[in-house]
Amino acid sequence: MNKLYLRYFFIVTLTGIFMQANVASFAQSHASSSDSLKIIKVKITDTRKNKPAYLKNGVKVNFVPFKPEVDKIFGNTSTIPISVKEPEILSDDKILNNVKVYPNPVTDQLNLTYMINKDANVTIKVMDVLGNEIATLYSEHITAGNQNHSFNIASKLSSGFYFVRLVAGNETVVKRISVL
Repeated sequence: MNKLYLRYFFIVTLTGIFMQANVASFAQSHASSSDSLKIIKVKITDTRKNKPAYLKNGVKVNFVPFKPEVDKIFGNTSTIPISVKEPEILSDDKILNNVKVYPNPVTDQLNLTYMINKDANVTIKVMDVLGNEIATLYSEHITAGNQNHSFNIASKLSSGFYFVRLVAGNETVVKRISVL
């Protein structure tokens, strides 16, 4: 069997070498006789009766030339402008901050931590991927401060992807979880 494959390999290799030689000689013979190669130029025109007006006059495109920004400190254009993002400051008008859901993926115990800036009604719900409400885990009026909650979800959720929706006042934060 190996000899058969070896024969086929040898025949294919020789055929490829001979074909490359034939193609090279064909190209060389036609390159020397310039009368056998003819270049034909064709102009394509739109023959429709109701063609758009912009096709009659041609397409006009305005290009704005690139002007590199001049560095205001050093006066050259070789530097790349770098935008520095200022650290995020917790604003007073935001009620809900630092929402964390762990562990993810979750097996039986789901933990939530968040900070609330003022007293508000808080609701924690679990939604499926279609947005249907599966379970309400928490719904109470709480005072401002750091909050920690633990929920046993082993009997409530089957394995899959879900969303935890935390609503405090008029703010909503949604986190994705995977249940094993």
